[in-house]
Amino acid sequence: MPASDNRQLLHRQLGAARVVYALLVIGALLAWLNQQSLALYCQQKYHQRCELPLLGESAAWRLGASLNQAFVDARERFFDSLNAQRIDTPPPVPEPPAPPPVVELPPNIPVVTVTLDAPVAKPLAPKPKPKPLPAPAGKPVPAPPPVAYSPQVTLSANDEVFLVGDSMMQGVAPHLSNTLLKRHGIRTINLSRQSTGLAYPGFFDWPRTVAKTLRERPKVRLMVVFLGPNDPWDMPQGKGKPFLRFRTPAWELSYRQRIDAILDAARERGVQVIWVGPPNMQQPRLSTAMAYLSELYRQQAQRQGQHYVSANVVLGYTSDAYASTVQNGQGGQLRTRADDGIHFTIPGQKLIANQVLALIAFPGPTVTGH
Repeated sequence: MPASDNRQLLHRQLGAARVVYALLVIGALLAWLNQQSLALYCQQKYHQRCELPLLGESAAWRLGASLNQAFVDARERFFDSLNAQRIDTPPPVPEPPAPPPVVELPPNIPVVTVTLDAPVAKPLAPKPKPKPLPAPAGKPVPAPPPVAYSPQVTLSANDEVFLVGDSMMQGVAPHLSNTLLKRHGIRTINLSRQSTGLAYPGFFDWPRTVAKTLRERPKVRLMVVFLGPNDPWDMPQGKGKPFLRFRTPAWELSYRQRIDAILDAARERGVQVIWVGPPNMQQPRLSTAMAYLSELYRQQAQRQGQHYVSANVVLGYTSDAYASTVQNGQGGQLRTRADDGIHFTIPGQKLIANQVLALIAFPGPTVTGH
């Protein structure tokens, strides 16, 4: 092989080695800076400690997490200062228009005053409402109406509704948002996020998020909470400490405190809460865990004078029963649960949303024309 070919081959190999080396360095740098996020994701995914045994105790390794946290804090302070500046800066006051020039009439021109009798407008007769057309034959029967609850929450058009929860709320939230806005002119703040709950605040801290949102959005008058399936696991209690075993007294005490933290933030701001308890699940072990968590939600909500709704009642479940369908008005079947036995189909999402709406009174006029 000629020497020139050897040099070209060696040059290509060195180039490939440089690329691999650069990728390794970048990957190690990202892992060094984002070690806390990686550890929290591993905890939330596998429900156990995920710290490296050797690097975890190194001051040089922990420095990366400190730098990343400093960057995050600086970014939050920067955006908070921008928001505060936008709120504190008053809008410019428009200058009053210049008065029209005064025209002086000659003194020898007489002034004549004319009075016109304005006709009185007669009220228009109301137009007759068109008669509803009969429904075509063979049309699918709608889902059963929500359970008859008396409205317990009152909202007006200037209020806002805050939606909190995991992927279950992500399915229900669009139906709530659309109905509240189109029919009643009420806006919603939807922060629902999949794979979240109360057991892993390091991954996503709902009590802190709720307190911050209610502080920044004073128009919120109602908060709807719907979560649970991501929480029935052993729970971390701090760096270097053992996990709390699920359903032990220590676990339950810590979990109740996190429920109360959300309810306390709402009470301090005069916000009403509707807490939706998760329904039975297809998997028996998960279903038993949901019944346990639902009882915690119910107890803590009622202790603080807030409202609790069981999704089991909405879906017609009794005891520990599970079904993927419900009966419609003519003896047919309406599918309400997804194939995973956890989430809901669109009809099931609408049933939950309609039940929440049944607890709200809207004294103002219904919005039309949307």
